[in-house]
Amino acid sequence: MPAEKVHIPEVIEPDEKLPRDLVALRKFAYLMDEAVPVPGTRRRVGLDAGLSLIPGIGEAIGAALSAWIVFGALRHRVPMRKVFRMIFNVVLDFVVGLVPVAGDVFDFLFEENMMNLQLLLRHRDRRRPPRTAGQMAGVGVLAVGIIIGFLLLILTAIAALVAWIIGKR
Repeated sequence: MPAEKVHIPEVIEPDEKLPRDLVALRKFAYLMDEAVPVPGTRRRVGLDAGLSLIPGIGEAIGAALSAWIVFGALRHRVPMRKVFRMIFNVVLDFVVGLVPVAGDVFDFLFEENMMNLQLLLRHRDRRRPPRTAGQMAGVGVLAVGIIIGFLLLILTAIAALVAWIIGKR
């Protein structure tokens, strides 16, 4: 009986060895989180932090764009517990980003796209081929449903909290 191949999830290949879609996701995460250096610091910011400066709608656009990496994780068969962690990162960035001023500061410091990309690259299933477009349609609908359900749950909780605070006045 042949020895089973050892799978080392921490290995991250250089761009030349990655599939084209993962190279595109790597460039996308860089654009969203680290494209522009902040003068006088070692920090870099990206489009996500800039979008967060547009009240409300900027956060929604940033979250929608960040979902592309989550779909990449689903395509490359990342374990669901890691995908849920990625979804949590996107939702956390969205919800905290809604808080005026503090949310903007958080967006400059929290790089969920780079974190999610690292999760994808570390935990993708290299032993199986990526899912096809047809397979992704079903998985994508499920992922979008989970994200929307989670966001609605959070928004409902916030609305209930606001109503409770107003009722206490």
